[in-house]
Amino acid sequence: MTLPTGPAPWWLVHPIGMGTPLKFGWYVAGLSSVERGAAVLTLAHATGRTAKVHICAHGGKPRGLASTRLVDLVLMDGGSGSFQTDEKLGRVVLGLAERIRRNETLPDGDLKPIARMMTHDDRVGAFGPETLA
Repeated sequence: MTLPTGPAPWWLVHPIGMGTPLKFGWYVAGLSSVERGAAVLTLAHATGRTAKVHICAHGGKPRGLASTRLVDLVLMDGGSGSFQTDEKLGRVVLGLAERIRRNETLPDGDLKPIARMMTHDDRVGAFGPETLA
């Protein structure tokens, strides 16, 4: 399945940007453009650990670690929901969702990247779970 790509939706997390320190030693290491139905926010920790948060649509049925009115934040840690998320990382993701909530309805936001997003389930069906990690 080929979907159009779009620019990285940095406006969703503004004023957070590349290298912005978050909490508990985590910082922003990158944000991809919307590809295969999601933008991937890469977080890195001072210890060298990384985490990928897929920002995707939820179609009214959120299933991510956090969600907003428009998007789902799915932590892709390879656990398939089978183990608990590190509490501190979870709190960082919840904080990111709060930032997105504040920004997603701003009148100057570019909704084109969000329009290119798919739900996590649709992405798994289209691309397979192993390709989304």
